[in-house]
Amino acid sequence: MKAVIIGPIAVAETLAPVVQQRGVTVVDRIDNDLSAIRKYFEQSATQCDLLLVVSGDDLQETRSVICGLQILMSKPILVFGVARSASDVIQIIRSGATDFIEMSGDFLQDLEDSLKRLFDSEGLTKRSGQVISVVSAVGGSGQTAVATNLSANLVANKSRSTVLVDLNLTGGDAAEQLGLTPRQTIADCPRCAEDIHAVTVSTLLESHGSGLKLVAGPSFLGENNLLPSEAVKALVANLAQLHEFVVLDVEDAFHQEQFAALECSDLVIVVTRLDFPCLLRTKRLIEYFESRGLTNLCVIANNYFKGTSIPETKFESAIKRRLSAVIPHEPSSVLNSINMGEPAVVEFPRSKFSQAIAKLTEAVLSTAPIREMEFDVPANA
Repeated sequence: MKAVIIGPIAVAETLAPVVQQRGVTVVDRIDNDLSAIRKYFEQSATQCDLLLVVSGDDLQETRSVICGLQILMSKPILVFGVARSASDVIQIIRSGATDFIEMSGDFLQDLEDSLKRLFDSEGLTKRSGQVISVVSAVGGSGQTAVATNLSANLVANKSRSTVLVDLNLTGGDAAEQLGLTPRQTIADCPRCAEDIHAVTVSTLLESHGSGLKLVAGPSFLGENNLLPSEAVKALVANLAQLHEFVVLDVEDAFHQEQFAALECSDLVIVVTRLDFPCLLRTKRLIEYFESRGLTNLCVIANNYFKGTSIPETKFESAIKRRLSAVIPHEPSSVLNSINMGEPAVVEFPRSKFSQAIAKLTEAVLSTAPIREMEFDVPANA
């Protein structure tokens, strides 16, 4: 694949060897002045398969360059720059860019992912990862700890490409548990489903040292607008095209956007505690799911404490379901890992908690079938 780099020469000289190491031959470099670009492509016989545009501070100028290039030739356009917001990326894509590479983030990985999509776009559009929701009928069940450690375990022990989505729209804790300070959160996701695609989704991803990707929840009790149900479905669908597993930390089961996430899940993990209030609420939640036609359920008990918790058999008899996993109460490893910003399965892999999460991971892999997403993803995703 041959490419021409358009932008400041100093940046072009730095970018050229990077893309050439990844199978792209840079045949020329030109300044991003519109008249210079027009003159070059009108007079030059250079053949190229790809245009690499380095965005400047002036967004309107970059959009003009992209529009001009589209008139001159029909080639994929990758734009490199620093986006101030998701709306900047949307405007660049709407101008005709094929992809946007955020140079302030994981630049090399984003570039490799983008080039992979160009080299094998047909294979990517056919891919659909497995979506797993984690929900609870009560607060304090350790739902987020389960979702975070399950996600990290898929990456650490199974080498699976995994993203965790914090759908707690009133303020999620997943970023804090992973020791991350997100640049973007799910609150920055576009509200219109048509504006959600692989490029805008990639701006929301935060990378943890374990290899886990995160779409963080918004600031606690901030002025956060709720995402429409269709936007949630589009977000999940696009993430599932880019990752083998998408784990959703769902806030509740009753708001429309939350239930939309549950509906497009291959498996719904219901987290409970083995105490009487949780038994009642979990039983009602399962009955509610069944009344709505949601049957792909897996019930697990967390924070099990021998001697004080309700026996497993009595709990199972009451909810009329087998427990897929019983995770022991082990605050020393769980709380220490949270304070360190590392998942317990990574920091304390031999702990009883981590061993139980490993068994849960095996159960998830063996019982949750992959099915087609019930959402039409835009062709440019």
